[in-house]
Amino acid sequence: MNLRPAISVPLPWLIILFGKVFGKKGVEPRSRKRLFKFPRSLSVTREGKWFIGILLFIGVAAINTGNNLLYLVVATLLSLIVISGIMSESTIRAVTVERTLPKRVFKNTPVVARLKATNGKRIFPSFSFSVREILDESVRAESAYFLKLEPEAEATKTAKYTFRERGLHTLTAFKVETRFPFGLFLKGREEASLQEVLVYPSTMLKSKPTLLQADSASGADRARGKGSGAQLWGLRDYTFADDARHIHWRSAARTGKLLVKEFERESEKKAVIVFENLSSKRKNAFEDAVDEAASYAGYLLKEGYAVGLKTLSNEIAPRAGKDQLERILYSLALISPAESKGTPAVKVISS
Repeated sequence: MNLRPAISVPLPWLIILFGKVFGKKGVEPRSRKRLFKFPRSLSVTREGKWFIGILLFIGVAAINTGNNLLYLVVATLLSLIVISGIMSESTIRAVTVERTLPKRVFKNTPVVARLKATNGKRIFPSFSFSVREILDESVRAESAYFLKLEPEAEATKTAKYTFRERGLHTLTAFKVETRFPFGLFLKGREEASLQEVLVYPSTMLKSKPTLLQADSASGADRARGKGSGAQLWGLRDYTFADDARHIHWRSAARTGKLLVKEFERESEKKAVIVFENLSSKRKNAFEDAVDEAASYAGYLLKEGYAVGLKTLSNEIAPRAGKDQLERILYSLALISPAESKGTPAVKVISS
C-alpha cells in the first residue's frame, strides 16, 4: 500500500503557515474592528523565524522522503515550541506592576519613575521579562528589564518618562513581555495600572521679563509702618529685650538716655503676569505663551517678588513663596484658549 499521497496532505498547510510567518502583513481596513481581544500577544522574533524556516524545511523533507530520523527531529523541534509557550506563560503570569512618579512633572523635562514589579506566584519564579508603558505619541518612556523575580517577591527599577504636552495625562496599562526561554517568540500580557498625571508647562527661561510699572500713585511708595527694613522709622526707650546693636548712640550721648532705633517695614515687590490667552491660528503660539508665563512666574518668585496671574477668565492674587508657584503652574497646566481669536501675549506689570 502506497502511503505517500496521504503523507503529502499536510504540505499545503505548511506552505500557508510559512507564508504567514515570513510574508508581509497586510494593512487591515480601518472599518474592521476587533471584536475579541486575546489575553496574550505573540510575535515571532528574528531567531524564531529562522527556527520555523528550518522546521518547515526539515518537515517537508521528512514528508517527501519518509525518513523516520527526520520525523524525530521535527518532533523535537515542535516540542521546543510547546516548551517555550509553557515557560513563557509561567514567566508573565501573575506579575503586577506599579509606577511612582515625582510630584512635579514638567513638559519636555525627563523625570525618573520607579517601577515596582511583584511576582504573585507562590512556587515558580519569573525569568527575563521586561515592562514597558503602553503610551500615546505625547509621552515617551523607557522600558525596565527584570532578570529574575523570586516567588512572592518584589523588585524595583527606574525608567525615564518624558511628557511632550502639558495638561492632564492618563496612564492606563503596562505591557509585560518576555522572550524566555529560547528567544523564539515575544509573548506579552497587558497589566492595567490607571494613574492620572498633571504635567506643568515648561519653566525654562529664554529671556528675562520686562517689568512694566503700574499706573498707580501709591504703587512705588514704600509701605508705612514698623518692620525689619533698612529705613529708620523712629526712636523709643531702650529695654533689656532689645538688641544693643540697635541703640542710637548719638541721641544717648546728647540726652544721656538710651534710645533704640525702630525701622520701617519694607515694601513688598509685586508683579502680575498678564496672559492674554487668545486662540491663535498658529499651532504652537498658544503653548509657547503658556511656557513663557510659567517661566516668568518661576523667575520672579525666585527673585523675591509676590507674583500673581491674570488671564481672560481667571485671576490669582499676588503672593510669594513656593505654594504660589504651585498655584500658578496648576492654573497654566489646565488653561485652554479663549473663544476670541487673536495673538496670545504675555506681559508683566510690577508695583
